[in-house]
Amino acid sequence: MSVLTATAALLPAGPAAADTALDGCYDSTVPQHQDPAAWPAPGSGQTTWTSPISIIHGDAFRIRAQGTVWIDAWGTRKSIAGELPVAPTAGGWPAPGAPRYALIARVTSGSMWVKKTSRSHGSSSWFPVGTDSDCMLFSSNGDPAPNLVFTFNDNNLGDNNGGAGVVVRQWF
Repeated sequence: MSVLTATAALLPAGPAAADTALDGCYDSTVPQHQDPAAWPAPGSGQTTWTSPISIIHGDAFRIRAQGTVWIDAWGTRKSIAGELPVAPTAGGWPAPGAPRYALIARVTSGSMWVKKTSRSHGSSSWFPVGTDSDCMLFSSNGDPAPNLVFTFNDNNLGDNNGGAGVVVRQWF
């Protein structure tokens, strides 16, 4: 008769691995890419951010920014977090329903699901970023080389100054 003996070692639990890129963002794991320093998004136009590692279906993003935008020739200053009331649907505001003067973004192809708005924004739809976008998820059907484009939710960018320092984090 033979006797079988089993031994088990109990080890301390380590951090759980994120199952998806979005889980990585939610769990605040180290992203696969993070801008090494804040880069400028001027308040007077649009700025394109091209991922150094490309953007593909299923990538998650979180954008943090800080700064102030001057919205007129008299130097009226607004936080890039934006302000209420939200931008109306009339009058040329790029992101109706989002805080006025906030930092906003869009993808050039595909769509971005944005936790802040609980909806998906296609390539022609600006979404709020402000000082912290929270987690976002990119979806695509193989669209070529998508980029993120940033601007401000202002119906007259031509008289603006200032802007935001932006850092993009990307999980895949």
